[in-house]
Amino acid sequence: MTTIRSPLLCLILGALCYYAALPPLNIALLALAVPICWGIVIRRQTTDGDRTNEKKSKTTFCRLPSLCSRLSVAVYLTAFLFWLASIWWIACPHPLTSLGLLALSAYLSLYWLLFFVSARVAVHHFHIPLLVAMPVCWIGCEYLRCRILGGFSFCALEHALYLYPSLIQFAAIGGSTFVGGIIMLIGAACVTCFHIPQLHCKVGYVVFVLVPLLLCFPLIGIVRMSENSIGTHYSAVALQGNKPVRLNPEPGAADETFRQFIDLIYQTVNERTQAGRGKPDVFIFPETVCPIPVLAFEGTVTPADVGLTDEEAADWERWLRGFVQQIDTSMIFGLSTFVFQDDPDKPRRLNSALLVQPQRGEELGKVLRYDKMHLVMFGEYIPFADYLPDNFILRTLCPEAHHGNTPVVFPIGQGSDVVEASMSICFESSVSHLIRRQVLTLRKQGRDPRVLVNLSNVGWFWFSQQIEQHLATHVFRAVENRMWYVTATNGGFSATISPYGKIQAIGKRGAAESVAGTVSVNLNEAPPTTIYHIIGDWYALPCAVVVLVLAGVGFHRTRRDRLMPPFRF
Repeated sequence: MTTIRSPLLCLILGALCYYAALPPLNIALLALAVPICWGIVIRRQTTDGDRTNEKKSKTTFCRLPSLCSRLSVAVYLTAFLFWLASIWWIACPHPLTSLGLLALSAYLSLYWLLFFVSARVAVHHFHIPLLVAMPVCWIGCEYLRCRILGGFSFCALEHALYLYPSLIQFAAIGGSTFVGGIIMLIGAACVTCFHIPQLHCKVGYVVFVLVPLLLCFPLIGIVRMSENSIGTHYSAVALQGNKPVRLNPEPGAADETFRQFIDLIYQTVNERTQAGRGKPDVFIFPETVCPIPVLAFEGTVTPADVGLTDEEAADWERWLRGFVQQIDTSMIFGLSTFVFQDDPDKPRRLNSALLVQPQRGEELGKVLRYDKMHLVMFGEYIPFADYLPDNFILRTLCPEAHHGNTPVVFPIGQGSDVVEASMSICFESSVSHLIRRQVLTLRKQGRDPRVLVNLSNVGWFWFSQQIEQHLATHVFRAVENRMWYVTATNGGFSATISPYGKIQAIGKRGAAESVAGTVSVNLNEAPPTTIYHIIGDWYALPCAVVVLVLAGVGFHRTRRDRLMPPFRF
């Protein structure tokens, strides 16, 4: 009990800095303190009380913690408390989602444990320098966290920097995970500097390693952000709502929510008319706020099979076209689509974005639809739902949705002077490899997406820090793809973000308003291509393999050396 407690203190202090660096506190500088604190824990071989054992032992590996050691338990419990505090908003929609919060926090904590175990095995057993071990193990763990079981990429360490565009430009090289790896590299460099005994070596290390590393982080970002080009301006109005969303809404709640956005459109048009400004190029609604569903008959089922005439089955299109024609501006609606194929009693429900253009002369405006491709587990689908009873409570709380298969571009602008926008819906913005793949797929199809548009509805989460966490994912997607980004959100922030991650326009927290932004695109230039477009996350896959191998080695060796003294606090 009298042994040194600094490893435990550093572990907890690192977790506290991690939490404070992220929203809602947003003390971004503390993100650099996280790898410093954790690097001390990873590098430390033993406590003072174990030095006699260290002299007697010829095997350095015996000083590593086993998967069930005190250090591992401390890491896991610290991570569990961190995740509970960071993603507590998952429990907001319904009391039962509290169970999901506990399960997800327990699951995500495994990645912290995997990071510490693999990094300590790398440093103490394979004698890999901390400068290499920490960023490689962190990138590998984050790669796994963002992909396994659909992935969960909220609360990444690099998200602490989303308000500082000059610090996140490396995302265009290797994605957001690469920025997190650089943060780990800087922290590992600082820890290494602390442990250099000779003064002249320490000074040389600071001058030739640490200082250049610290300077290149913001300087490259400043240089990249100065490469702006001027092009055609497009005005996009992202509607922001503040209506809460409930699993069992009161009658008329959906119509009331939709009315809020209709009123915002009329108000915006009147204000722009009085100010002598033209109408915007597009109005963008948030996700699923339009209560008028699209009815699509794509198989053998006909409208008569579901008790509708052909005219009734097309009422949704006539109503939306009529409203768009009245405003005389293109609109992107967030709504549901019911696709009837083979069974009239079981239509496929899709979460969709629908572009409706006004009629110009004799030419009807286009109606284009994008169906969400990446669904949220327990939010839009339940694993193995076919094996559960129809009246099972999870199935009644979570109506099953189906996913789309194809990325879609929506034209924004008037006449032939249009820019194409690649669409995404809600948490798809948190999946970096999905957005990248959509952009590249569209280019292979001969399209030219220059803008990313996202429709979200986070009214489930009570205006918690979730809305800032979600905004951070939007910023990184803009930088990774070097494209303008527009998001329309209910319950969160609607915003327009530049290709370099600068938030050009954003709504006020908890307000219902129209957020007008200007997208400037030079269509005469080649479409933007980043290094991330070329290499994607392939560099992170070997890191993930290394992490799994190191963890496997750790598990195997600790079984052999179970009688060896464990790491003690």
